[in-house]
Amino acid sequence: MDALLYIVAGAGVGFAVGLTGIGGGSLMTPLLLLFGFPAPVAIGTDLMYASITKAGGVLAHHRQKSINWTVVKRMAAGSLPAAGLTIVVLDQFFTDSDSYTHVLTVSLGFMLILSSIVLLFRKQLYQSPFLTTA
Repeated sequence: MDALLYIVAGAGVGFAVGLTGIGGGSLMTPLLLLFGFPAPVAIGTDLMYASITKAGGVLAHHRQKSINWTVVKRMAAGSLPAAGLTIVVLDQFFTDSDSYTHVLTVSLGFMLILSSIVLLFRKQLYQSPFLTTA
């Protein structure tokens, strides 16, 4: 039964990722937590899953010329060093399993709430004088 449940859940998340580009962190990780996996395992499993499923999306969007590579490069210039620094900080300051899991769980919850707010209020946010869009 577990195998079928995981296959169905994976198919559902795969459909959502293919349709919207959203899914990895906002669907798969909470789903794995619901299945009882510890936060580090849920996040690590999701990262591997996302790297595989999003690769297909990147190829499709590249063929359709719907990727702004300038934006990708600029965002990567900030996100890649930040991700590396985050790993170093987590490894240095959260060495015991409980504190590490707590930081990951709280961070995940905060980011899901923030993402939901942005999606729900994107129209109002676009009208903000502090944000500029392409």
